[in-house]
Amino acid sequence: MNSHLQIKREQFMVQIRKQAREEIFSKKRQSNIIQNEELLQKCNPDEIINFIYQTNLEQDFKNLAKLLKQYNMNYLKLLEEQDLNDLFILNQFITHFSTNMNGLKLFFDIIQMNDIPLEFNLTSDRLMCINQVLVILINFTYLDRKDIIENLLQNDLINILLKNLLSRMIQTDKIQINFDRWCEILESICLILINIQFELDNRNVLLFREEILRSQLFRIWSKIYPKNPIAKQWKAILLLECKLFESNEIDLTNIPHYNFNCIISQCTYLIDKVQMDDDNIYKRVLEILQKLSGFKVTSALTLTLSKFVWEKILKLNLFPNKIYSIFTNFLNEKDDDHYILQYLIDIGLIESMINRLSNLGDVSLIEIIYKCFNNIIYYPHAYIVEKAILIFVPFLHNYFNQSQLLKQEICIEYLYLLQNLIIHQQLSDYYLNEIFINLDCLKYISEMLLMCTYLTKQIAELFINFQRLPEQFKLIILQKVDNYDFVEILNNQTSISKDDGCINLILNLIQLWEQSDSEINIPQF
Repeated sequence: MNSHLQIKREQFMVQIRKQAREEIFSKKRQSNIIQNEELLQKCNPDEIINFIYQTNLEQDFKNLAKLLKQYNMNYLKLLEEQDLNDLFILNQFITHFSTNMNGLKLFFDIIQMNDIPLEFNLTSDRLMCINQVLVILINFTYLDRKDIIENLLQNDLINILLKNLLSRMIQTDKIQINFDRWCEILESICLILINIQFELDNRNVLLFREEILRSQLFRIWSKIYPKNPIAKQWKAILLLECKLFESNEIDLTNIPHYNFNCIISQCTYLIDKVQMDDDNIYKRVLEILQKLSGFKVTSALTLTLSKFVWEKILKLNLFPNKIYSIFTNFLNEKDDDHYILQYLIDIGLIESMINRLSNLGDVSLIEIIYKCFNNIIYYPHAYIVEKAILIFVPFLHNYFNQSQLLKQEICIEYLYLLQNLIIHQQLSDYYLNEIFINLDCLKYISEMLLMCTYLTKQIAELFINFQRLPEQFKLIILQKVDNYDFVEILNNQTSISKDDGCINLILNLIQLWEQSDSEINIPQF
């Protein structure tokens, strides 16, 4: 019996020693493979995943970072070579993100580092591993593969990025310890969030954008960027913000207003404090301000951007289409506080537009400038009247004289310019004489009737507002109407196209003015 027990004990010890030798050999072999890039390059994706799994268990984060990097390099090499013989291997990579739950869970475990509480610092090696996984995700979300995106989202990627990972970045003192690493991670998060949006349908992309805008991302970035002038991170965050504001259909109800202020303040900082050698960064800033100005956050926009910043934007004289679009959007929200007009005069907006008009061949920019100026005319001021009569109206007359074809959008802005002057500005007889006699505006309106059949609505609105004018100017208008054959042109228009009521309205007004010298009340159009 004792002898039997002795034999069993010896067999057990032999087995233990054998197992120990195998484990030692296995670790040596794994260690050798990790150190040998050539061997790793020849490993298939599933083999590298196994090494990643084992190395992560052992918490050997230096080697884990190398393995993750090699995994990514092997994948990128296959994409670059585009060899049909490698299609099977490439599909293994794809499977790790489209269907293989174990592979995806492993990558997500590395990002989360659940063995370290959120309030504790992570070492530089751990952060390097997290970013390597994020870089892998950047490359796989870049593919035109909805199945990958759906799988990532179903497995809670957004919560992992926007809640788990960002929660580790809220305390600024923690970020400072490995600042460069955290900046790299933030950049990677932005690029993943950008890529995902390309694969979502219209409804889901709106929900996705709203979720990002509600997150702590912009609050965290506001603590980082004053210490981080690196262009790479700026490009990523600005590109993400441009993508987020691509549609103005986002529901702003549950988005913290503070997040918008963070975004606007970041734009101010870039314009005011950073020497931007790359015009594309500045262009992105203006795009963001332009898109924000289209939302109902315009008060924040003007309050946060000081006069000095606006002056600097206008003096830089870059991307005028975007600059004037910002003000056009902002001024769409009418405000009875006439301080706004003085603000615009002080920062040099109107002078800037005038300078642009003095040397301009860009028709789209002409349209934007006049849209902006038409919104400015809402605020009564002698300065505005003077600039309109002396510069803005004559410029368009010159443009019309030189154009063989009249662009309808610019004609509309011209008609609105005249209408807004009559409605919102207190025009003296001197300026009314300028408009109807010296500048001869009715001549150009008659040409518009001949060349643009779709302007009768705007012309009818203008004629209705002629009712506001003193009697002597109605007589001048009647003379011009007769000189330029308005009635004949309008009757021809009726025979060519179906009248929507506007042509008859203009004809009736002309007829009524001819019959009576007194003002006739016409219902609003």
